[in-house]
Amino acid sequence: MTVRVSVPATSANLGPGFDSVAAALSPRLVLNAERADEFSITTNIDVPSDRSNLLVQAFERVLPADGIRFTVESEIPLCGGLGSSACAVLAGILAAKALGGECNDPLALAIEVDGVADNSTAAYHGGVAVHVGGQVTNLTVPDSISGLVVVPQHSVHTEAARDVLPAEVPIADAVANAGYALLLGAGLASGDKELIAKGLHDQVHQRRRSALYPNSWELLGKVTELGAIGATISGSGSAVLVWVEDSAADAVRERLSDHAGEWATVMAVDFEPVGATVDGVPVA
Repeated sequence: MTVRVSVPATSANLGPGFDSVAAALSPRLVLNAERADEFSITTNIDVPSDRSNLLVQAFERVLPADGIRFTVESEIPLCGGLGSSACAVLAGILAAKALGGECNDPLALAIEVDGVADNSTAAYHGGVAVHVGGQVTNLTVPDSISGLVVVPQHSVHTEAARDVLPAEVPIADAVANAGYALLLGAGLASGDKELIAKGLHDQVHQRRRSALYPNSWELLGKVTELGAIGATISGSGSAVLVWVEDSAADAVRERLSDHAGEWATVMAVDFEPVGATVDGVPVA
């Protein structure tokens, strides 16, 4: 028996939605898991090829990996905050369930293993996922908007990004983010690009982490001059998710590449309405 699991990349926060909002993106991790004579894992990315592999560890929360052959192919950059860890965890859990393991709520287990809800929820459901108060709401990005991801050569460790944030923020910053989140949600629901642009801002986490990704922080202030709708730091950084109109995507990508120079590469992505699938069938 063989199962094929496909999980999209994600970009968390989207500016004002700290730890509660994320978007699914088109690069995917694809896992083939099948019963075999012995355990093995083959992958095209630089991750452990033994049981310390995060995907395998997640799989074994549901089912022993003895006699399972794992083949992993991923287009998701390992650095930059594009949800590669959450995707691996979710893929392992879904594969184990599909092979007969007991798991009543794969998303809840993935969130428990990964530690936060945003990336796992978007990877599971697709679209723009809002996870607040234990409830999930899905929004979609207008078809006329796509993404460009500026991926720096150097990543930011999530723990370091957490450490620089205060336990409390000024009420003015919290109020501002509530307003930005409302504008972003209204823009996505209505397809209003101007509202989306107004909502892609943050006063809680990006500025406070800016010393960890100075080049990415500088780029945030310039993307509209380069023709983009707006941009946000992807997750804890240091990648930048740039929102563009399809008609301007090629021109903006060229300008971003010129601006990034040698410190980053630019990849085109789509906002992915479909989340994780098992044997081609969406799980949500």
